[in-house]
Amino acid sequence: MGEARALLARGFPMRAEPFWAAGLDRLSAFHDAQGLGPIGQIMRIKGEAVGVILTMRSRREQADGAPPQTVVNLSSWYVEERFRLMAPRMLQKVLAETVDSFTDLTPSPAVTDMIGRFGFVRCHDGGVIFALPVQALQSGPGQIGPVETIALDAALGRIVEDHLGLGCLACALVDPEGSRPLVFSLGRRKGLPAARLVYADDVASVRRNIGAIARFLLSRGVICLEMPANRQDTPKGAWFSTRSRPSFVRGVSPVAAIDHAYSEFVFLRI
Repeated sequence: MGEARALLARGFPMRAEPFWAAGLDRLSAFHDAQGLGPIGQIMRIKGEAVGVILTMRSRREQADGAPPQTVVNLSSWYVEERFRLMAPRMLQKVLAETVDSFTDLTPSPAVTDMIGRFGFVRCHDGGVIFALPVQALQSGPGQIGPVETIALDAALGRIVEDHLGLGCLACALVDPEGSRPLVFSLGRRKGLPAARLVYADDVASVRRNIGAIARFLLSRGVICLEMPANRQDTPKGAWFSTRSRPSFVRGVSPVAAIDHAYSEFVFLRI
């Protein structure tokens, strides 16, 4: 853990080592509680730690009673510059594990150029940003209520419960098309309290009811909302963020329209 913290702080200097210490402790505690194994991998050359990657693992229950699916989200990948030629080999080793899905939700430009060769498929170009005080003026057909007021199957209930325990926000969106949970991670954007939509099974319902969602988040002190999206699908009143990274998946595609659960947005609170 000490080597991982040092490598991450060196590779991502915009984040100090205490940031990584808190995030790795949070991730480690979750993995330990769920029996999910190591939280990442370190690459060594002649015994020296020169590369690190986090493997944020989750076990997804299936609504039809099928065996749970294992999803591994790759995050915070760094290899020291003098060993960058070994980076593809490191990724190949990590991907050798037999799981249902790998995801990468915040790849650097260099990684974005590389991972298509390893079977990853792009899901979203990046993210759109909503200024919530403006969006709160909109009306819509739905209402926001406590997530406990809607019936959830075991799979969805587990996702909601886990994320509430990890400091996320969750609510129930109820409109004429049905009732569904929404899960938001919390962080800061340009110093302002911000949220990111990390789980939603229907993007159209989110856009229809962005006014009610904005009012819910504002009541919790959140000023802006980020939502994964493709550039051409940027809704009216929002803007596409050049800061947001594209997201990728390899293996079984997520069932939900937006599934960034159990990711760096949750564990690292970025």
